[in-house]
Amino acid sequence: MHEDLDLGDAAAYILGERPALVEDHVWAILNELGDPPASTSNDLALHVIATAHPEIPQRAAQKILDEWRAYAALAIEADWDDDPD
Repeated sequence: MHEDLDLGDAAAYILGERPALVEDHVWAILNELGDPPASTSNDLALHVIATAHPEIPQRAAQKILDEWRAYAALAIEADWDDDPD
């Protein structure tokens, strides 16, 4: 995905958007996958999570993946302050 994505910022974003999620679950998924998976790889990502972390409910894992993708999309948008014009 995008090489400048910071897992700490991603975790803060995800927990800010979904405060009911368990922080340890968020970190487990971020560390397990390393980068947010493409939406076309969602089923594979959920399988990897279920295998490596069976304590994380699939519904929570899906919310984490959705928010992680949202964070990634926001993070790669050009900042208004960085516009050279």
